[in-house]
Amino acid sequence: MKIYKGIMRVITVIENAVLAVSMLLVLVLTFGNVVARKVFNHSWGFTDEIVVAVFVLISLLAAGVAAKEGGLVNLGLITDNVGPKAKKVLLFISTVICVIYSAILTWEAIGQVRKEMAMPMPKSSPILHIPTYYFWGFVVVGGISLLLHFIEYFVDYCAARKAEGKEG
Repeated sequence: MKIYKGIMRVITVIENAVLAVSMLLVLVLTFGNVVARKVFNHSWGFTDEIVVAVFVLISLLAAGVAAKEGGLVNLGLITDNVGPKAKKVLLFISTVICVIYSAILTWEAIGQVRKEMAMPMPKSSPILHIPTYYFWGFVVVGGISLLLHFIEYFVDYCAARKAEGKEG
């Protein structure tokens, strides 16, 4: 369990660094585009492609980090009004559904990357002509992040409940 938690700590540090750099990139590109449009009367067309792709990465990684803290997909109206055993069962069901969703998302994104890489002329973005499988790679990374953090939250919850049971 200690090895698992150590690995997840490293993954979270990497995710947070990627999130910070990604947000900075979006900020710089968007601000630069506004300045270019207002001062030079010329817009940077490429920023839209990059910003949209990076927002996908940001959204999925941030959702993974939120899942780690139990801050994603939680309906407290039900779980706050049931006993500890029922809460654990509901959390287990929720975790299974979220893990299945994350696995399907990741699997489909991997399939899309493989399909596009196998094309003689892979699809590319209209302005920068970057192969779109790179952008699908962001979905793969985000899906794996979600998968790992949903499992991590459930394991942490069960460990905390077990520790509470030993103390009380």
